[in-house]
Amino acid sequence: MRFDPDIIRCVEIVDAGPHHRPTHASSLLVWYAKPGKGVKKVLELGSGVGTVSFALAKLYGVEVVGVEREEELFEKAVRGVSLNNLEGKVSFVNASVESCSLPPESFDMVVSNPPHHTKVKSPYPLRSSTRSLGKSDIESFVKATFRFLKNGGTAVYILSPENLMDWLGKFISHRLEPKRMCFVHGKIDRTATLVLLRLKKNSKRGLVVDPPVVLS
Repeated sequence: MRFDPDIIRCVEIVDAGPHHRPTHASSLLVWYAKPGKGVKKVLELGSGVGTVSFALAKLYGVEVVGVEREEELFEKAVRGVSLNNLEGKVSFVNASVESCSLPPESFDMVVSNPPHHTKVKSPYPLRSSTRSLGKSDIESFVKATFRFLKNGGTAVYILSPENLMDWLGKFISHRLEPKRMCFVHGKIDRTATLVLLRLKKNSKRGLVVDPPVVLS
Protein backbone atom coordinates (compact mmCIF):
# COMPACT_ATOMS: atom_id res chain seq x y z
CA MET A 1 0.00 0.00 0.00
CA ARG A 2 1.43 3.35 -1.06
CA PHE A 3 1.70 6.18 1.49
CA ASP A 4 -0.86 8.95 0.97
CA PRO A 5 0.32 12.22 2.60
CA ASP A 6 -3.28 13.47 2.59
CA ILE A 7 -4.60 10.51 4.58
CA ILE A 8 -5.60 12.63 7.61
CA ARG A 9 -7.38 15.34 5.58
CA CYS A 10 -10.66 13.72 6.58
CA VAL A 11 -10.18 14.93 10.16
CA GLU A 12 -11.26 18.18 11.84
CA ILE A 13 -9.17 19.24 14.84
CA VAL A 14 -9.30 22.04 17.38
CA ASP A 15 -6.23 24.23 16.88
CA ALA A 16 -3.70 24.00 19.70
CA GLY A 17 -1.49 26.81 18.38
CA PRO A 18 1.82 26.90 16.49
CA HIS A 19 3.68 24.65 18.94
CA HIS A 20 1.46 21.60 18.51
CA ARG A 21 0.49 20.86 14.93
CA PRO A 22 -0.08 17.60 13.01
CA THR A 23 3.04 16.52 11.11
CA HIS A 24 4.01 13.86 8.58
CA ALA A 25 4.43 11.55 11.57
CA SER A 26 0.67 11.61 12.24
CA SER A 27 -0.13 10.76 8.61
CA LEU A 28 2.50 8.02 8.49
CA LEU A 29 1.26 6.43 11.70
CA VAL A 30 -2.34 6.33 10.47
CA TRP A 31 -1.19 4.78 7.19
CA TYR A 32 1.09 2.13 8.70
CA ALA A 33 -1.39 1.23 11.44
CA LYS A 34 -4.09 0.03 9.04
CA PRO A 35 -5.70 -2.70 11.17
CA GLY A 36 -6.52 -6.24 10.18
CA LYS A 37 -10.06 -7.64 10.23
CA GLY A 38 -9.85 -8.78 13.85
CA VAL A 39 -9.00 -5.33 15.22
CA LYS A 40 -12.03 -3.68 16.80
CA LYS A 41 -10.59 -1.61 19.65
CA VAL A 42 -7.49 0.61 19.45
CA LEU A 43 -5.60 2.55 22.12
CA GLU A 44 -3.52 5.62 21.27
CA LEU A 45 -0.84 6.54 23.80
CA GLY A 46 -0.09 10.26 23.72
CA SER A 47 -3.09 11.28 21.62
CA GLY A 48 -2.60 15.07 21.59
CA VAL A 49 -5.62 16.82 20.06
CA GLY A 50 -6.89 13.51 18.65
CA THR A 51 -5.74 13.66 15.02
CA VAL A 52 -4.61 10.04 14.78
CA SER A 53 -7.49 8.69 16.88
CA PHE A 54 -10.08 10.44 14.71
CA ALA A 55 -8.45 9.31 11.48
CA LEU A 56 -8.24 5.66 12.60
CA ALA A 57 -11.91 5.67 13.55
CA LYS A 58 -13.05 7.37 10.33
CA LEU A 59 -10.89 5.42 7.90
CA TYR A 60 -10.96 1.96 9.44
CA GLY A 61 -14.19 1.84 11.46
CA VAL A 62 -12.50 0.94 14.75
CA GLU A 63 -13.30 2.16 18.26
CA VAL A 64 -10.45 4.29 19.65
CA VAL A 65 -9.47 5.46 23.13
CA GLY A 66 -6.79 8.15 23.35
CA VAL A 67 -4.64 8.78 26.44
CA GLU A 68 -3.19 12.28 26.84
CA ARG A 69 -1.51 13.75 29.94
CA GLU A 70 -1.64 17.42 28.87
CA GLU A 71 -5.02 18.81 29.99
CA GLU A 72 -5.00 21.53 27.32
CA LEU A 73 -4.63 18.98 24.51
CA PHE A 74 -7.05 16.53 26.13
CA GLU A 75 -9.79 19.19 26.28
CA LYS A 76 -9.29 20.06 22.61
CA ALA A 77 -9.46 16.36 21.69
CA VAL A 78 -12.75 15.98 23.57
CA ARG A 79 -14.17 18.94 21.64
CA GLY A 80 -13.01 17.30 18.41
CA VAL A 81 -15.19 14.23 18.95
CA SER A 82 -18.38 16.10 18.03
CA LEU A 83 -16.61 18.02 15.24
CA ASN A 84 -15.91 14.68 13.57
CA ASN A 85 -19.27 13.09 14.44
CA LEU A 86 -17.51 10.30 16.33
CA GLU A 87 -19.56 10.14 19.52
CA GLY A 88 -19.49 6.57 20.79
CA LYS A 89 -16.52 5.71 18.55
CA VAL A 90 -13.70 7.84 20.02
CA SER A 91 -13.08 8.85 23.63
CA PHE A 92 -10.17 10.29 25.59
CA VAL A 93 -8.59 9.86 29.02
CA ASN A 94 -6.64 12.68 30.70
CA ALA A 95 -3.77 10.72 32.27
CA SER A 96 -0.13 9.85 31.80
CA VAL A 97 0.67 6.47 30.27
CA GLU A 98 2.00 5.40 33.70
CA SER A 99 -1.12 6.34 35.66
CA CYS A 100 -3.79 5.34 33.14
CA SER A 101 -6.24 2.91 34.78
CA LEU A 102 -7.88 1.30 31.75
CA PRO A 103 -8.50 -2.47 32.00
CA PRO A 104 -5.42 -4.56 31.15
CA GLU A 105 -5.31 -6.51 27.88
CA SER A 106 -8.43 -4.76 26.60
CA PHE A 107 -7.19 -3.51 23.21
CA ASP A 108 -6.51 -5.31 19.92
CA MET A 109 -4.02 -2.63 18.84
CA VAL A 110 -1.95 0.09 20.49
CA VAL A 111 -0.55 2.99 18.44
CA SER A 112 1.77 5.83 19.41
CA ASN A 113 3.77 8.76 18.12
CA PRO A 114 5.76 9.32 21.33
CA PRO A 115 8.18 12.20 21.99
CA HIS A 116 11.25 11.87 19.74
CA HIS A 117 13.93 14.32 20.85
CA THR A 118 16.55 13.74 23.53
CA LYS A 119 19.20 16.34 22.70
CA VAL A 120 17.39 19.67 22.29
CA LYS A 121 14.48 20.85 24.41
CA SER A 122 12.10 23.57 23.23
CA PRO A 123 11.73 26.79 25.26
CA TYR A 124 7.96 26.44 24.78
CA PRO A 125 6.51 24.30 27.63
CA LEU A 126 3.83 22.49 25.59
CA ARG A 127 6.20 21.70 22.72
CA SER A 128 8.88 20.54 25.15
CA SER A 129 6.44 18.32 27.06
CA THR A 130 5.08 16.62 23.94
CA ARG A 131 8.34 16.26 21.98
CA SER A 132 11.17 15.78 24.51
CA LEU A 133 11.99 12.16 25.38
CA GLY A 134 13.70 10.81 28.50
CA LYS A 135 14.93 7.24 29.09
CA SER A 136 12.17 6.71 31.67
CA ASP A 137 9.57 7.74 29.06
CA ILE A 138 10.58 4.86 26.80
CA GLU A 139 10.03 2.34 29.58
CA SER A 140 6.68 3.94 30.51
CA PHE A 141 5.33 3.74 26.95
CA VAL A 142 6.56 0.17 26.45
CA LYS A 143 5.14 -1.05 29.77
CA ALA A 144 1.77 0.57 29.03
CA THR A 145 1.72 -0.98 25.56
CA PHE A 146 2.30 -4.45 26.97
CA ARG A 147 -0.21 -3.92 29.79
CA PHE A 148 -3.13 -2.79 27.65
CA LEU A 149 -2.54 -4.95 24.56
CA LYS A 150 -4.25 -8.31 24.22
CA ASN A 151 -2.09 -11.40 23.83
CA GLY A 152 -1.10 -11.61 20.17
CA GLY A 153 -2.19 -8.01 19.59
CA THR A 154 -0.36 -5.49 17.41
CA ALA A 155 1.42 -2.30 18.42
CA VAL A 156 2.40 0.37 15.88
CA TYR A 157 4.92 3.12 16.65
CA ILE A 158 6.60 5.91 14.74
CA LEU A 159 10.05 6.68 16.16
CA SER A 160 13.24 8.61 15.58
CA PRO A 161 16.30 6.66 14.34
CA GLU A 162 18.24 8.60 17.00
CA ASN A 163 16.88 6.40 19.79
CA LEU A 164 15.59 3.39 17.83
CA MET A 165 17.94 0.93 19.54
CA ASP A 166 16.78 2.04 23.00
CA TRP A 167 13.18 1.42 21.98
CA LEU A 168 13.93 -1.94 20.39
CA GLY A 169 15.75 -3.13 23.49
CA LYS A 170 12.80 -2.23 25.70
CA PHE A 171 10.22 -3.71 23.33
CA ILE A 172 12.02 -7.04 23.13
CA SER A 173 12.58 -7.21 26.90
CA HIS A 174 8.82 -6.73 27.37
CA ARG A 175 7.90 -9.46 24.86
CA LEU A 176 6.79 -7.06 22.15
CA GLU A 177 8.41 -8.56 19.08
CA PRO A 178 9.23 -6.31 16.06
CA LYS A 179 7.53 -7.79 12.99
CA ARG A 180 7.67 -5.04 10.32
CA MET A 181 9.81 -1.93 9.92
CA CYS A 182 9.75 0.92 7.42
CA PHE A 183 12.27 3.76 7.16
CA VAL A 184 11.07 7.24 6.17
CA HIS A 185 13.30 9.64 4.22
CA GLY A 186 12.69 13.30 3.48
CA LYS A 187 14.54 12.88 0.17
CA ILE A 188 15.82 9.84 -1.69
CA ASP A 189 19.48 10.75 -1.11
CA ARG A 190 19.13 11.64 2.60
CA THR A 191 19.33 9.52 5.72
CA ALA A 192 16.08 8.34 7.32
CA THR A 193 14.34 10.81 9.62
CA LEU A 194 11.65 8.49 11.00
CA VAL A 195 11.06 4.76 11.50
CA LEU A 196 7.70 2.99 11.44
CA LEU A 197 7.47 -0.18 13.50
CA ARG A 198 4.81 -2.88 13.88
CA LEU A 199 5.16 -5.25 16.84
CA LYS A 200 3.27 -8.24 18.15
CA LYS A 201 2.80 -9.23 21.79
CA ASN A 202 4.29 -12.64 22.70
CA SER A 203 5.23 -13.46 19.12
CA LYS A 204 8.04 -15.47 17.56
CA ARG A 205 11.06 -13.78 15.98
CA GLY A 206 10.83 -12.68 12.35
CA LEU A 207 11.26 -9.15 10.99
CA VAL A 208 10.27 -7.84 7.56
CA VAL A 209 11.79 -4.54 6.39
CA ASP A 210 9.32 -2.82 4.07
CA PRO A 211 10.34 -0.59 1.15
CA PRO A 212 11.18 2.92 2.37
CA VAL A 213 8.88 5.92 2.18
CA VAL A 214 10.36 9.01 0.50
CA LEU A 215 8.40 12.16 1.28
CA SER A 216 9.73 14.29 -1.58
